[in-house]
Amino acid sequence: MAKILVIDDNTELLDLLRVLLEQRGGHQTVLSADGTDGLLQALADPPDMVISDVMMPGMSGYEICRQLRANPSTASIPIIMLTARGQSVDHQAALDAGADDHMVKPVDAEELLQRVDDLLPQKEHIEPEEPPAPTRTLVLLSLRGGVGVTTLAVNVAATLAQAGGKAVCLADLCSSSGHAALQLGLRPEPNWSGLAQADIPTVDAIEAHLLQHKSSLRVLASPVFPAVGLGLSKRATLTTMRVLKQQFTTIIVDAPAVLNEAAMAVLETATVVGLVVTAEPPSIQTAVGTLRALKQWSEKFQVILNQVAPGPQLPQGALERALKRPLVGTIPFDQAQARALAQGAPLAISNPGSPLAQAARTIGSQLLALGNQ
Repeated sequence: MAKILVIDDNTELLDLLRVLLEQRGGHQTVLSADGTDGLLQALADPPDMVISDVMMPGMSGYEICRQLRANPSTASIPIIMLTARGQSVDHQAALDAGADDHMVKPVDAEELLQRVDDLLPQKEHIEPEEPPAPTRTLVLLSLRGGVGVTTLAVNVAATLAQAGGKAVCLADLCSSSGHAALQLGLRPEPNWSGLAQADIPTVDAIEAHLLQHKSSLRVLASPVFPAVGLGLSKRATLTTMRVLKQQFTTIIVDAPAVLNEAAMAVLETATVVGLVVTAEPPSIQTAVGTLRALKQWSEKFQVILNQVAPGPQLPQGALERALKRPLVGTIPFDQAQARALAQGAPLAISNPGSPLAQAARTIGSQLLALGNQ
């Protein structure tokens, strides 16, 4: 059984092809009625085959084919193009774009199934001997600012990078002047604002916007000045995450403190989400509202208590009852954090034995382990 992505703006034809390929061909289908959406689906989770219409609003089948062939992760996928035009020039245009085959609509069911079977074995010869380990994506989130999301994200990412042997990326997607680069002592240039102009950023453009930290950590920084508008679009964010997943084994995301397109996109692709909360009533109220608003991803969420001030704290049991969830861990108040911020040297690197650094290391490992289950 193969996973076949079918792209066609004719929803009736999509359903007919789904029935044909699933019930008679025994395959799994993924459907898209939009060319750009179909391309993003193929790049995010490469199928075993693509069947695409040629003439569609927005992105044509030819352009889909060219972009799939230009990307290493999809370059070898068999592609069948469907078109209402059957001239030899149309057949040649499909082949020139990179298609393996070309069929004229309405297609004969038996012939389509036969061509699918003929093309699928070609992929078997180019499968990697050992599939790469899936990338783990930890998204850290709070819709209330000032609760320490960036500090936790920086220290978890730095801890993983310090461990060695792991390709780790920290993505700061804050749209109102993020501070991840600042906490790492890096100048946030370039930053993701340079990717916001393109609906689908290229692999080279994304790579060029990653900063290098001395710990081996790579960083996608947030712009110094608040972004005008809503930040990265959903498509740009999904494309960026897909490219990062090809290059890194672990991605830590400092999510925007607002449910914009970028935030919703990273939540969609997250392995696990750490919801950061303090013991203050406004923070607890915001956390309860966040869990309610994002209940479609409820199983991904784990709650982290961050103690941002010294002194007595709300009992853990009371907080868990308010949130109706257990805490995965607590980040203790650490007076050394103020100096770490001033020096641009996170405690995970400058003082790994500090309470905050140790807690970040433990909680990061726990969250990523939960994501593997």
